[in-house]
Amino acid sequence: MLKPVKVNIMRCFLVFALVSIGLLGCHKHTSTKIPADIIQPDSLVQVLTDVHILQATMQLGYNQKDSINNSQQAFQSLWKKHHMTQSEYEKDMKFYSYHPDLLDSVYEKVLSNLGEQKAELLGRKHP
Repeated sequence: MLKPVKVNIMRCFLVFALVSIGLLGCHKHTSTKIPADIIQPDSLVQVLTDVHILQATMQLGYNQKDSINNSQQAFQSLWKKHHMTQSEYEKDMKFYSYHPDLLDSVYEKVLSNLGEQKAELLGRKHP
């Protein structure tokens, strides 16, 4: 038979363990700090929206003439529009790929933007 002191210690330990688990489960994860040299999520949403529109345009064949040079020029214009370089874009995407929770929230907004633009275009075609 266990002595009363050991039973009380075991109860205290069990209560402490359960409370700790409960608190850890309810604890919100701290947000990832984005370094100063990495594009902020809202700006990345705009960049990725434009990147996907440009890629879709090229895949659909709207840039037929000398497509390699056209695509390079198109991406150079896109980087210039967003005040960045391709290497900065790649560095930013590497950072976000290591933080999938951030990238997921960015892509939710990108998809929303693309959906809004699609609806806007369809609305103009069919007045």
